[in-house]
Amino acid sequence: MKPENKGMFWLTPLAIAITLAGCGSSSDNNRGDGTPNVGTALLVMHNGGGSVGQVDRLDDNLNLVGSFDSDANEGIALDLLGNLYAANDAGGAPGNLQVLAGLADRTGDASDPTLDRDLRATGAMTLKGIAIAHRAGLVMAANVGGSSVEVFGSAAGANADPLASTALPGDTWDLTYDEDEDRLFLAMTNGTVLVVDDYVAGGFDATGARTITPHDGSTVANLHGIAYQADSDTLVVTDVGDAAIADDGKVYVISDASSASGTVTPARRLAGPATGLGNPVDLILDDDTAYIAEKSNDAVLVYANIFSGDSGDVAPDRTVDSVKPESLALIVDYQPRPDLSDIVDADDVDFSAVAVTSNPPLPGDPDVVLLTPELNAQIGGFTVGQSLESISFNQVGDAYLSTDDGSNMNGGLTVVNRLDQRDGESFDLARDRTLTGAGTGLVSPKGFDIADQLGWVLVTDNGDPAVRVFGTQAGGDAAPLFTTTLTVAPWDLDYDAAGDRLYVALTDGTVAVFDDYSSAHGAAGPDRVIVPAISGAAVSAPTNLHGIVHVADGDRLIVSDVGSGAIGTDGKLYVLDDASSADGLTEIAIRIDNGDNNTVGNTLLGNPVDIAFDGEDLYVAEKSQNRVLRFDDILESTGGDVAPSAMRAQNAPESLVLIADYLARSPR
Repeated sequence: MKPENKGMFWLTPLAIAITLAGCGSSSDNNRGDGTPNVGTALLVMHNGGGSVGQVDRLDDNLNLVGSFDSDANEGIALDLLGNLYAANDAGGAPGNLQVLAGLADRTGDASDPTLDRDLRATGAMTLKGIAIAHRAGLVMAANVGGSSVEVFGSAAGANADPLASTALPGDTWDLTYDEDEDRLFLAMTNGTVLVVDDYVAGGFDATGARTITPHDGSTVANLHGIAYQADSDTLVVTDVGDAAIADDGKVYVISDASSASGTVTPARRLAGPATGLGNPVDLILDDDTAYIAEKSNDAVLVYANIFSGDSGDVAPDRTVDSVKPESLALIVDYQPRPDLSDIVDADDVDFSAVAVTSNPPLPGDPDVVLLTPELNAQIGGFTVGQSLESISFNQVGDAYLSTDDGSNMNGGLTVVNRLDQRDGESFDLARDRTLTGAGTGLVSPKGFDIADQLGWVLVTDNGDPAVRVFGTQAGGDAAPLFTTTLTVAPWDLDYDAAGDRLYVALTDGTVAVFDDYSSAHGAAGPDRVIVPAISGAAVSAPTNLHGIVHVADGDRLIVSDVGSGAIGTDGKLYVLDDASSADGLTEIAIRIDNGDNNTVGNTLLGNPVDIAFDGEDLYVAEKSQNRVLRFDDILESTGGDVAPSAMRAQNAPESLVLIADYLARSPR
C-alpha cells in the first residue's frame, strides 16, 4: 500500500535525535556496490523465526535502530500522528487490531495499557492487511478467513464490533484505499484484483465490483501485497504463488488501474531467481520506489523506479536482511500543525465550525452542536448522552470530551470518532470509546488540553484536585501516565508545547504555572502562582477562574472569571502580559467588565465557563446567559463594558472549541 493508505510516521526533533543516536554501522544491510542510501525509513512487522510481533525501526539507510514487541503479527498502518494500527491473527479467530501510540518517542519495548488500546474485533476472523481512511476515520481490514472486509472506527475501544462487514466472492489478503476517489483495491488470493468504486458512499457494498486479472502467459496464483499511486493511476501487486515454494514470487505493475477491468497485460512483470521473490507478502510505495516484504527469503527488497524498466528477472536495487517480514510502513519526517489550544495566527488557519457542549441541553436537542464561526447558524449536532464538560479535538479529527456525573464520584473521558462529520448521530461503540473507572482516578474532570506531539491528554480534576495525564490512545479503565497533585481545585488548563509550560486556572482566582512540564511533571508543585491584580491589589472575592488560553505570540494569558458560580451577573475576562515569567500579583492588562457584579451590562458576562481563541477573536461559553459570545480582536480591546461582536443563543453552554481545517487529513 502507498503511504496515503498504510500511513506514515512523523518524527519529532526528539525522535530524530533518538534515531540518529541509534544508527550503528550495520553495513551488512548494504549491497557493498556504492548504492546510495534509499532516503526512507521503515517499520517492519515480523511473523515467524522467533520474531512474531516484533516491529523493527529501520533508518533511512535501512539499518536497524530499534525494536518493539507488539501483540500483533500481520498488517500495519500509521495515522497522521504516528500511531501504529496492527492486525493480529496469532490467536486464531476472532482476530483483533492493536493501536500502539507513537513508537518513535517510545522508550519502552512492549505495549502498555496506559498508552495503547485493542479493538477486539468480535465479528472478524483472521485479519491480514489493513488500510486507514484518514478523513473518514475508518480502518479497513482484509479478513482472509471469512471472505470479507471488516471496517472499524479508528477511535473504537475494546470489544468493538465492526462498523461494517463487506462480503466478498473470495478471500482477500491485502487492500489499498484511494480516499480522494473513494475506491478500494483488494488483492485476492485467487490471483485477481477486486476494485470497489464508491466504497464508503455506497455503504461498503462490493456487489458491483470490477475484477482485474493480471495476465503474463503463466499461472497467477495468490496475490498478497498491493499498493496504488493515484498520481500515475498505477497499481502494483505481489503474487506469492505457492506459499510452500521460495522462488516463484512475482510483482505486477498495472497501468490505468482506476478504470481497468478484465484480463490485462501488466506494464511490467518481475520474476525469476535474480529478483529474490519467493513469498512477497507485502508491498508499499514511496513515490516510484517499491519496498517488498519477502517472507520466505527473509529480506526486504527495494526496487527504485518500479513503474519503468525491463520486465523479467531483474535484481532489486537493495536487499536488506530481515527475518520473516510480514508487513511494512513508511517512517517519514512530518511536522504536525499546532494543537487547537495553541493557534496564534487567524490568517494561517481556516475554521469550519465551533463545537459547543451543553450541560444540560434542552430536551430532545443534541448535547454537542456545531455552529458557524460567525455564530449565525447551527450546522450540525451529535448526542453523546452523558453529562458533558469540556471538548476538544486531536489532529486526526477525533473529539475528546470530559464527563462528570455531578456526584463527584464517577468521571471520565469520551472519545468520539470524527464527531464533526456525524450530524444527527450518537455515541456508538463501533466507532467511539470511553476512558472511565476506578483505575483512572477521575472524580470530577473539567477542562483539558490535548498535546498531540507528546501523545498526552492533560485533564483537570476538580473533585480530587489534580492534573491527571493520560495517553491519547488509552481507553477503558486505564491509569494515568502520571498525576500532578494540586492544593486548590482547578477548572481548566492550557499546555504551551513550545515553552513546555503548563498553566492551570484555579477556582481561587489564581493561575498555577509549571515549567519543564514534560520532564518535571509538576512533582515539586507550581514554579509560580499568578495572581491577577487591579491597581496592585488582587481581584477581590468572589473570583473563580475557569477558561484559560496561553497566546504564545506575545506571551499573554487570556482567562475567564465566573466570580461566584451562584451569581449569573458577575463574569469577567482578563488579559495578562508576560505569562511565562509572571509571578505573584500581576496587573491585568485588559479587563472586560461592566464594573457592577449585579448586572451583566453590555458584556453579557455572567458565568463565562470556557473560552476558545482563533488568533484574533475570543469565543466564550456564557452559561448563565445561555449564549455563545464572540469578542473580536480581544488583544486590542480597550476593555470595560464592551459588547460582544457576535452571539448566539445556546442552552447552558459548558465548553467550546474551534475546529480547524487541518484536522483529519491524510498524512501526505
